[in-house]
Amino acid sequence: MKKYSKFYIFLILIIIISSKIQFNFTIKEDGFSKENEKNNSQKGKLKSFIEAPMGSDPDSKTTMKVCLGYPNQCFDLVIQTNSFYIMVSDADSKYKNPQVNYFNKTKSMTKNVHSRILELDYYDQKIIGQKITDRLTINGQRISKINFLLANSLGKFRDIDGFIGLGYMPNKEEKKFSLIQQLFEKGKIAHKVFTQYYYDNYNGVITLGEIPEYIVNDYIHYGRCKALNKIRNGKEYKNNNWECYIDFMYYGNNVNDMFNMAQFIEDNYKQEVLFLSYRKRSFLPSYLFDMVGQTYLRQALYDKKCTSYYGGIYKWYECDMNLKLPNLNLVFNAWEIRISSDKLFTPSKHNKNKKEFIFYNKHKFEKFLIGRSLLKEFEMVYDYANKQIGFYHKSVRYIGNEKIGPPKVYHFLKDDDEYKTKRINKSETLLPDATPDEVKNNYDPFVQKSKVYLAEIFKKVFEILIIIVGIILILFLIFYGLRIRRRNLIKRSNLHLKKQKLMEMK
Repeated sequence: MKKYSKFYIFLILIIIISSKIQFNFTIKEDGFSKENEKNNSQKGKLKSFIEAPMGSDPDSKTTMKVCLGYPNQCFDLVIQTNSFYIMVSDADSKYKNPQVNYFNKTKSMTKNVHSRILELDYYDQKIIGQKITDRLTINGQRISKINFLLANSLGKFRDIDGFIGLGYMPNKEEKKFSLIQQLFEKGKIAHKVFTQYYYDNYNGVITLGEIPEYIVNDYIHYGRCKALNKIRNGKEYKNNNWECYIDFMYYGNNVNDMFNMAQFIEDNYKQEVLFLSYRKRSFLPSYLFDMVGQTYLRQALYDKKCTSYYGGIYKWYECDMNLKLPNLNLVFNAWEIRISSDKLFTPSKHNKNKKEFIFYNKHKFEKFLIGRSLLKEFEMVYDYANKQIGFYHKSVRYIGNEKIGPPKVYHFLKDDDEYKTKRINKSETLLPDATPDEVKNNYDPFVQKSKVYLAEIFKKVFEILIIIVGIILILFLIFYGLRIRRRNLIKRSNLHLKKQKLMEMK
C-alpha cells in the first residue's frame, strides 16, 4: 500500500482544489495561443485603419455588420454620429422581435460580464444594461476585449439589432464604450478619425483610423468646418453631435452676384448644421425652408411645376420630373458645396410622375440637419484630433481670401511619429485577421449555428467527463476507505483471537 499512497494523496488533493474553484469552461480563440499573439504583436502587424461595408435600405437607417463574442454572433448595428455606445439587446429580454438578433452571453466562450448595472438616458427613455467585455469582429478583423452595453431592452428601438456610436466628444464614462476610442487605445487604428462614403442609397463604406490619401493629395476639393461644442450660459460643454456653422446659402454659379443670392444668414445669427449620416432625410428649419420656396423654387411654384405638400409632421416640395434648376450652394467656413439640381431631387413615393426635393421640414424640429440624402454625394470625414468635419467632392471649392493648405499630414499604412510610441506601448495582443472564407462564414447563419452547436456539444461532453471522473474518484475513495476499514477489522479480529489463544494457554 505504501507505493500507492502518494498517488492516492494526489487524487485527494485534486478533489479538494477543484471543490474550491468555480469551473469555467474556456477555449483558445480559433486555436491562436497567447504566445502566437505576443509574437504577432512584436512583429508589428498593426494596421492603421479598418475598412468595413455599410448597408441600408431607403426606409431604414445606415448599418454596419459587426460580430461579437466567440463563436461569432453577428448584428447589423445602426451607425450613430450623435452617441458613443456599442449596444445590443440581451437574449434574455422578455419581449423579443423575431426579426431582430439578440446577444446570448451564455453562448460566448470569451465574454466577461461585469456585475455593475448601468442606467442610461438614451433619447427620451431609460435603457438598463450591463457592461460586457468580449471579442469584436469587423469585416474579418478581430479585436479582443472590446466593451459594449448589453441592454435589457432597447425600448422604442425594438425593431433594430442595436447601435454603434461614433459621436463627437465622449465624456469619461462614454469613452469606455466608444468604438473609436477603444480601437485607438488598443493600437488597432492610427488616428481618431473615420470617413463615410455612400455608393448609392443602399451601400457604402466606412473607414476607421485614416483620412484617405487621395483626399489629402486633392485638398483643394476637401472642404472643412470646425466641429462645435455646446455653449450654455456662456460655458462650453462637450457635444455629442458633429455640427458646425453654415455661413450662407445661395443659388446659381456666381457667389458675388447679389441678384442670385437666396439670402445671407444674418451676421448676428449663427445657424448650426448637424451632420447625422444615419438619417435618411435632410431637414431645414422653417425660415430656411420657406426661404428656399420663396427664392429658389419661386418660379417653379408659380408655374405649378412644383407643389408644396404637408403630410403628418412633414412638409416638402414635389416637382415635375423634367424641371431644371440652377445649382444650390451651401458655404461652410468659406468652403462651398455645389449641389446640381438633379442631385437635389429623388423619385417621389407618392406620385410616380413627380420628384421630391431632398430637404424636408419637420414640425417642431427647428434644426438644419444634413442626412444621407445629401451626404451620399460627398465623402464625409469626421476628424476628432483636429475637431473638424470634412466633405470631399470634385464640386467642392474654396471661395475665401486666405491661403488654404492640406489638413494635418497623416502617414498612410504606417505609424507616424506622434502616435508610434503610444500605439506600441498601449497595443494589446491582437488576434489574427480572418481569412476570406472565415469572413464569409462569419455572416453565414448556418455556419454560425453549427459552430455554436458544436461548441455546446463539446462543452457538454467535457462537463459530463468531468462529472464521470469525479464520481469515479469518489467511488474509488469510498471503496478504498471500505477496503482499509475491512482490513483493520480483520487485523483487530486476528489480534483478538491471538489474545484468546494466549489466555487459554495460560
